Amino acid sequence: MVRLPSDDLPPPHEPTSEVDALVAAGPPGPDNPVTVGAVFWTAVTEPDGPDLDILSIVVTPESWPVWGDFSRAAALLPGYGMAHRATPSVDDPDVVYVRYLRDTGETVRAPSDAVLVGDIVIATLVRRPRLGGWRVHALGDYVRPEHVPHDHGPRPRT
Repeated sequence: MVRLPSDDLPPPHEPTSEVDALVAAGPPGPDNPVTVGAVFWTAVTEPDGPDLDILSIVVTPESWPVWGDFSRAAALLPGYGMAHRATPSVDDPDVVYVRYLRDTGETVRAPSDAVLVGDIVIATLVRRPRLGGWRVHALGDYVRPEHVPHDHGPRPRT
């Protein structure tokens, strides 16, 4: 059995629903990566299929061709709930990771050290001020900051 590194484990007080996660994350909007992660999850898991209009405003344009019709993400995410915080990259403050944890249907979570590799999906997000805020770049595993597109030059003033 493969176990996750301790930095990848959810804290014991992890919210149990997407609503709890959003409330715990702070003010909503494009400058809140947890909000962007929730919008991404919602748009991907729409009952009639992924909402490409919404996804076009929360996904990096550079990654768009890789997503295709978002069917892989649509098949994966319905079984997962979202963590209540984004984990910053150690190397780059403009890259964060939002975790989606497998919904086991249990009211009591296993101890945090029992989270298995298949029980977690990582969304890599990047701050893109010129595009209006945080954007999802990849889903599955951590993507290193040097493999994520960034805006270059001075940031626009807000």
